[in-house]
This record gives sequence, C-alpha cells and structure tokens, in this order.
Amino acid sequence: MIQFFVDNPLFVILICLGFGYLFGKINLGPFPNNATLGTLYAAIIMNIIITSSGAQFAGGQVAVMKTLFFAFFTFVLGYEAGPVFKNSIKTSGIMSSLKLVGLSLFYCACVLACGFILCKIFGFSPAKATGFLAGSQTQSTILNSESDVVAYAITYILAILGLIIFVQDGAPAITKVHLAQSVIDKVGGALSSGKSKSSDSLKVNVQIRAYRIDEPSDYIGRTVSELTSGYHGKLHIEGVYRGEQSLEVKPDLTIEALDIVILAGRVKDINDFNQNKLAEITDDKYLSLEITKTEVVIAVEKADGLMERFAEYGVIVNSVKRNGRRISIPDEIIEEDVLTLTGRPKAIETCIEDIGFIKNVGESSDIPVLVLSIALAIVLGVIQIPGLGISLGSGCCALIVGMIVGCSFESFPIIGQMSAGARWILRGLGLNLFIAATALERPLSLAAIFTFDNIYIVIAGLVCIFLPAALAVAFGWFVLKIPAADLYGGICGCATSTPALNSLTEKTGSTIFTVGYAPAFVTSNICLTLVGTILLSLLK
Repeated sequence: MIQFFVDNPLFVILICLGFGYLFGKINLGPFPNNATLGTLYAAIIMNIIITSSGAQFAGGQVAVMKTLFFAFFTFVLGYEAGPVFKNSIKTSGIMSSLKLVGLSLFYCACVLACGFILCKIFGFSPAKATGFLAGSQTQSTILNSESDVVAYAITYILAILGLIIFVQDGAPAITKVHLAQSVIDKVGGALSSGKSKSSDSLKVNVQIRAYRIDEPSDYIGRTVSELTSGYHGKLHIEGVYRGEQSLEVKPDLTIEALDIVILAGRVKDINDFNQNKLAEITDDKYLSLEITKTEVVIAVEKADGLMERFAEYGVIVNSVKRNGRRISIPDEIIEEDVLTLTGRPKAIETCIEDIGFIKNVGESSDIPVLVLSIALAIVLGVIQIPGLGISLGSGCCALIVGMIVGCSFESFPIIGQMSAGARWILRGLGLNLFIAATALERPLSLAAIFTFDNIYIVIAGLVCIFLPAALAVAFGWFVLKIPAADLYGGICGCATSTPALNSLTEKTGSTIFTVGYAPAFVTSNICLTLVGTILLSLLK
C-alpha cells in the first residue's frame, strides 16, 4: 500500500485534499481552522506515515504539479485583486492610495529586516526561513519546494490569531482611536463630501397593449419597419400573432388583416398608433413579454440624457456601480459606470446603442485567454532580472498578469471572463493542492515536529507577526497621516490577512476598512513574494 502511494503522488495529494476539506469544516472554537489548514495537517500526517515506513516521494514527481497549482492560485488572486486596487485608487484618490502603497512597502521592508535578523539569531536554514516567514505573513507565495512546512503550519496559525488581536486592540492602542470612532470619522467625511441629487427610483411612462388589425386599416400591407419608423425607437412592436401562430418580428415582416400586434412604448405614442381605432385585445396571452435584467458598461466619457432616455423606453435602472462601489443613481452617467437594468431586451439594446455594451456576466470562462495568460506568467517567472541574478518566480508573475487581465475585463468585458465558479475552483483548489504537494515533497518524521528548534520558530513567528505591524501602524499614523479606518484596513492588507479584515467588519458592522485594505493588499502580495526571494539570497 505504501509503495502504491509513493508511485502515485497525485492520488495521495487528492486524498489529502479531500480529508483536508472535511477537517476544515470542524469547529475548533477559538482556534483557527479552514480547508487550507486541514489540507496541510492531512498532508503532514500522510508524509509521516510514508516516511516512517522508509519510503519517500521522488522530488521531481510533484514539482510540475506544484508550479501549475500555484500559478492557478496566484493568477486568480491577481484577477480578483486588480480591479479592487484600481477602483480603490479611483475612490480614495491617488494620494491616499499612494500612502497605502507606501505603508505596504514600509511594512515589507520591516518584514525583510526582521526575518533576516531572526534567521541569523536562531540560525535558521533557508527552508525554515521561508517556512516561518510565509506562515507569519499568511503569504503562501513565499513558499518554495524547499520550505519547511512544519514551520509554515505553526506560524500560520499564530498569524491568523495574532493579527486579529492586533488590529482589534494593538493598532487602536497606538493611534488612540477606537475602531468605532474610526468608522464614524471615515463615514462622516464621506457623507459630507456630497450626496446624489437623484433618488434611487425612476418613474417610467410605458405601457404594453395588443391590437387586432381589422379591415380597412391603413396598416395592412405595411412592414414592421414602416409602422415604427416615425417613433424614433420609442415604440416597439414586440410580437405579432397570425391566428394562433406567433411570428418572428423582423423589420421586413408585412402585417396582414386580422394580425394581432403587441406594442410597447409611451402612452402618447401608443395612442398615436391607435388613431385608426384598432380593436384592442386584453387577453393575457398577448400581454406577457420577455423582461430581462442585465448589466451594461458605459463606454463613452459622458452619457448625457441617458436617465431620461431610460424612462422613455421603459427601462428601469436598478443600481449604478462606479469604481466598483454601488452609489445612488447619479445625475450624470460617466465612462466605466456599470448599470444594472431591467426591461425589454430590445429597449435596453436601443438605449445603450453607441454608448455602451452589455456586460458578459455568464457562467462561461474565456479559457484560451486565461490559460495562455497563465502560461505567459510561468515563462516570465523564470527570466532573471538583469544585474540581480534573481527571477520574480511564476507565482509573482501570475499575480501581476492576473491583475492586468482582471482590470482589462472589468473595464471592457469582451475577452478574459472568468466565472465565479471557475475562480473558486482555481483559487481554492490551486492553493490547497500546492500546500499538499509542498508538505509531501520532502520526508517528514514525527521527531522533526516535536523538536526544541520549533520553540525558536514560535518565538520568531510571534516577533515577525507583531513587530512589523506595530512599526507600520506607527509609521502610517505619525508620518503618513493616514486616517485611522484606512490605516486599520491597510495593516490587514499589508499582512495579506483577510481573516483580520473580516474581524474588523464583524466587530464594527462596517465594510469601510476595505478602502484601505485593497491597495496595501495588492502591493504586499507582490512585495512579500519578493521578500521571500531576497531573504533566500541574503542567507546564501
């Protein structure tokens, strides 16, 4: 059985993944637990079982799988983070975002200095160095094929708990601004900066009517295009019935006697159309029309009179998103606004003609673009930076390429779509498969876990969790003058800790901290990956 495991590493990785997700569902009370930790524990246990029998995996067997799994994970991470970063810059302003980027750079420099000094003090090998650093920053991109997964597991758990405690209690103690007060200060400033003059509702003046074309109407023998041409698109023939047969409505369809015509448009235009005193039909069969709800992206600098046009065509504006944030329906619609509209498909198409396009938000994914983008990232990751002798690595390059593709699709969603399901699979499975492969790659014994050296890992992990965070808060507050709410969210982003951000949201009931989180998170995702590479170079 053990030999079967050794000969089939992919089977073992999948077994670890399955049990990891099962274990991740167990509530451990105050102790953190999730699918990633569950997979890590399962892989460590499986490795110990295999190692204790005297067998081990061949290192090259899982190397290709690891690279691919990790590229999937970091590409999706960038794909989702890129638009958030771009929208955060637009929402908060370039200077505020640059301050948060500066905060992240300062934090990463502190992590590098702290990690290097601790490695020298405790004599950590490169494997332990990257393991404890990746765990203390909850940043899996720092890991490599040689990383000590036990060090990663220990410090990862400490970091999740430690950062939650720090952002809730430590950071406010430094700034002297409580979490609730930081929300009030931030929201109060946003509210005073201006409010929309328009309400969130829009009145429409549209009706749906059905008429039978009896003799001797002038409409007999005329085409659909001829009947509607004088209404400038504000009156549509949505359906034509000939007897019991529903005809396809086309511009060249000729109306015959006794046809039933279904109209949709303004009351005034319908009354004008009915000047020949047509016979009105009130059967519900003819008054049921297709109504769709869709998102459209504005592609012109300014769309004047668009809201009035929607009202004329009977299109309801459900919501407007600007820079990724939902806003009250504004007086002016501008480029890259995303509108959620409800109405007849033809009416929506007519309203946005030449000023925008329907956003592709289906469940399909643009596989060629996505796969080729990941392949490009892997190639770029092996290219060494001239003069430095190091490469960014496939993980870092996949993150950057993912950000570019994600931003491009959000602005002009024509190519590069990745459905929510695809993102979930590639992000979650990509990371956890990589974690399992990393934990299985090198022999691991039970004695290696319960060693005195791991006490040093705990100490180093705690120092590397709290010291850079405390220094960054002080730097951001006293030097950069970042508002408290942005600073607290920014520290979560610097440490790439989504659990810490979620804890702020749950404690205050406000999502305002995400404004500061986004720029710092994206910057740290890139820079912390480089920190791991630089640290290894310094330790050689």
